[in-house]
Amino acid sequence: MRDGLVRVGIVLPSSNTTFEADFHRAAAPGVTLHSSRIWLLDARVTDLESMNREAESAVRYLASADVDVIAYACTSGSFLGGLGHDEELVARLAAAAGGAAVVCTSSAAVQAMHVLGIERVSVVTPYTTDINERLGQYLGGMGFEVTGLSGAGLVSNLDIGRQSPDEVAAFALSQIDSEADGYFLSCTNWRAMEVVEALEQETGKPVVTSNQATIWAACRSVSVATQGTHTQRLFATS
Repeated sequence: MRDGLVRVGIVLPSSNTTFEADFHRAAAPGVTLHSSRIWLLDARVTDLESMNREAESAVRYLASADVDVIAYACTSGSFLGGLGHDEELVARLAAAAGGAAVVCTSSAAVQAMHVLGIERVSVVTPYTTDINERLGQYLGGMGFEVTGLSGAGLVSNLDIGRQSPDEVAAFALSQIDSEADGYFLSCTNWRAMEVVEALEQETGKPVVTSNQATIWAACRSVSVATQGTHTQRLFATS
């Protein structure tokens, strides 16, 4: 932190059109955002693996801006390699970051669900079945009971970002398991954070989204609160 400013670096897929807007909405005064993009058009395993090979370079570039924390903002990219992949990714990126803290989406979502007391989770995503299977294995390995896991089957990351908040909410409500402790809406390019309040009011359960969890974790790591969104249960814990 310098001169009252906190600099947040963001590493995100090149085709992501959602995460930065969500962070701007939640960022408190004095938080500045600085992005570095890594190439991705489609949410396929091979494309995500290729994207991750650019992540360390992206982090080094961000570190040159003297950022305080770096958020790796891709859910599937951070659980792709299975249990422990998120921790290995954070360690690798931290080594390239030159002293800045590093958070990643999958780890942040796990932390958020723990804070909200979610043990039995119903998961909704825009992903295809093969990506969802890896997500289910990751969450199961992290100790969650996944009571439901549904995907919209979208491949193009731009198509994911084009879904309106109303479409995201309608799909989520049609797929969630009401017996779960809470819900996880996965993907940093899905406009799910915009409907958290509505879903929590409708279901009476806590809702975690990828962007919400990543923003929360990044802000917590530098002791900065979010603003204007405290009707969401997770942000109210900041």
